[in-house]
Amino acid sequence: MSFLISAQTIIHLGSDLITSDAVALYELIKNAIDAKSKNGVDVEFLITILKADFSAFLDEAKQSTSASLNILKKSLLDRIVKDAPDDLVKNFKASISKATTIEQLIRYSKAAYRDCNLIIVSDRGHGMSEGDIKANFLTIGASNRKKAVEEAVQNGSSRAPYLGEKGVGRLSAMRLGKKLKVQTATADDKRFNILEIDWGKFEQAYDKPADSIHLEPTKGDIKQQGFESGTKIIISDLQSSWTRETLQSVASDQIARMMDPFSWSERRRFQIRLTYNEQNVDHNRVVAKELLANAHASCIGRYELTDNGPKLTITMESKLYDGQNLQHLFDLTDLISMTGLKDSKQPSSILSSLGPFQFEFYWFNRQRLRGFEGVGDREEVRKLVKNWTGVCLFRDGYRVLPYGDEGDDWLGLDRNALAAGGYKLNTKQIIGRVSIGRTTNSKLLDQTNRQGLIDCPEKSILIELLNNIVSTRLHDYLNEASLAKKSKESSFDAQQASAVINALENRAKNSIRTIRTRYRVDEALLQEVKDAFKEIKDAHEKAVDRINAVEEEKERLTQLAGIGLMTEVIAHELTRATERTLSELKSIGKIVTEPGLTSSVHVLRQQIQVIQKRLKVLDPLTIPSRQRRSSHNLVKIVQTIMESHHDQFLRHKITPELTFTHKDIIAFIIEGHVVQIIENLITNSIYWLDIYRLEHPMFNANISISLLDDPPRVRISDNGPGIPSGRSESVFEPFFSTKPMAGSRRRGLGLFIARQNSDMLGGSLELIELSRVHADRFNTFELILKKEAK
Repeated sequence: MSFLISAQTIIHLGSDLITSDAVALYELIKNAIDAKSKNGVDVEFLITILKADFSAFLDEAKQSTSASLNILKKSLLDRIVKDAPDDLVKNFKASISKATTIEQLIRYSKAAYRDCNLIIVSDRGHGMSEGDIKANFLTIGASNRKKAVEEAVQNGSSRAPYLGEKGVGRLSAMRLGKKLKVQTATADDKRFNILEIDWGKFEQAYDKPADSIHLEPTKGDIKQQGFESGTKIIISDLQSSWTRETLQSVASDQIARMMDPFSWSERRRFQIRLTYNEQNVDHNRVVAKELLANAHASCIGRYELTDNGPKLTITMESKLYDGQNLQHLFDLTDLISMTGLKDSKQPSSILSSLGPFQFEFYWFNRQRLRGFEGVGDREEVRKLVKNWTGVCLFRDGYRVLPYGDEGDDWLGLDRNALAAGGYKLNTKQIIGRVSIGRTTNSKLLDQTNRQGLIDCPEKSILIELLNNIVSTRLHDYLNEASLAKKSKESSFDAQQASAVINALENRAKNSIRTIRTRYRVDEALLQEVKDAFKEIKDAHEKAVDRINAVEEEKERLTQLAGIGLMTEVIAHELTRATERTLSELKSIGKIVTEPGLTSSVHVLRQQIQVIQKRLKVLDPLTIPSRQRRSSHNLVKIVQTIMESHHDQFLRHKITPELTFTHKDIIAFIIEGHVVQIIENLITNSIYWLDIYRLEHPMFNANISISLLDDPPRVRISDNGPGIPSGRSESVFEPFFSTKPMAGSRRRGLGLFIARQNSDMLGGSLELIELSRVHADRFNTFELILKKEAK
């Protein structure tokens, strides 16, 4: 005994899995593609009377008490579509004329509606034998195609043999009409094989087993001369009102994007011929090549799996702002950071199981659109951009629904655009495609109802990467390409740091409120957390006041950004410690508890002590008398900084090392500038050492700082992943970063500020010792300073 499927289950499957008429058509066309039809597919709509008009007539006839039969007949015939095919109109009228009573008129008109409104899908594919109909077509969820696709995946084939593999696409016909006739033949068949299904019988027998409704293929006419193989699907008793405009809309919005519209040089495209009452319905299948060639900016790239691990290459170009072409290459370590795997604790193997893909994004500034040759005038260009904007996902050249539909924001670009300043990189300004393969991206599978990909880690990583590419890489590139000085300066706004610190303080207060309510914790400790935030904000305000007195604008802006970064990091550490304490208390599982609290709050008490040490490091930035250049002992400065990071090193399992040639290494500097530089380099090292440990769990992380003299130098090294040689200068550019977007909007300013500070001191900050730790990578920064005033 096994599961028995009721007749109503078949109806539910059709309505739930095929969610729209457009999806139903899409599935029927895919069947023709999978049948390897040599001359494409013909989709004919033969409409004599619209469903809505016919339903209105039935209501009129059923409610009629005094209208004569002839008046009702005329009312019905007046509703015939003007360009309906002559033979169908003739048959329709003939049926109506036979009625001698209103009851007969209603009955005959229903039969006429059923027989004279048709959707016919024809192909010249391999067709189906009688055995195929029984074993496959009449088996919901048939596994023959799925097995073939899985074999292709196992064999490493470059392309899957079928687009469809779930065995539910045949229910598309049910969505479109209540009656179905399949006429099909293989090359070996002498006659057509016929199968007829009345879906209405399943509705009527909803409480009976599905197999109580007998379906049996029969033999039809002999194949006509010249017909080798193929299938014709005839759908009648239509369930929707199909006007020419409705079909045109589906053709333009869905069918036009069914096949990759960006492909011009690929093999001959599968032909889809749409007609409405024997007249062609236009559907431009290729987005104008000239339109994309004149995009204001583009971002094109590929994600590959190599012997050295996954890598991502992107190339960006700006025409509107005359920006130089820019190419970035990101390796495994970068990708772990960019996708947030470090924080989500997911294995980096997901980056390999994701599989390779390609993408193209074309950006248009809607306010700067104009007409150009090969496309049309300004209005035509605006229309094309409006019609094609969105990011579509294509698998083996065919679209995955609903990605790219109007209003679809599967990459979260609109959400980011609302939050970001500057350029609004949203779905209404980008024409884009992402290309994957069924065999090469075996984890990216469609939901059964064709409403996107099944949720899985690989899908999340794909979206995270693509979002990062558009919202971060392309966004920042456009900022640079436009030479938007204002945009850069706004990043140095002191109010931004205050807003971040306030937000972090609110998070900490929420945690404190919960701890105070549910647990018995030393009240003095909770007050210390609040006081620590007051000290952070006070230190920031003092530093800002002092920096605002600096006359030279470039130095002032750089210092404002630097103090903002430092105070944000300190506030974040305190907030994280408070939230971690609350999390540990919750894990105890009791509302009020005394035992166990000691270990839970110990980290918080330690963190407050660390914050106090870090605030002392800020002193040189807050006291005006210390902002003039003078001789300072680098050894003491670095020892103080290292001590303030002691607990952080322990928490991140990092072994620090400080060496110096002798205890007095004097440099002519502004102490606060040097503090900012070293703080930033240490913070970066900690982040990337954590990333590297995800790939190498037994890794022993270390940070070493060496102080040398003549000239005074600070060398900061770690044994983490390092920086690729090709990125040795770009890391110092403003806004360049491979860190995820979460957190401060100052992402990508740390090393830029550090180098600005070194320049102001008359020194330099460079990457040195290529390949000392890893081949073709830098792991050491060297800060060279002046020893004397001259």
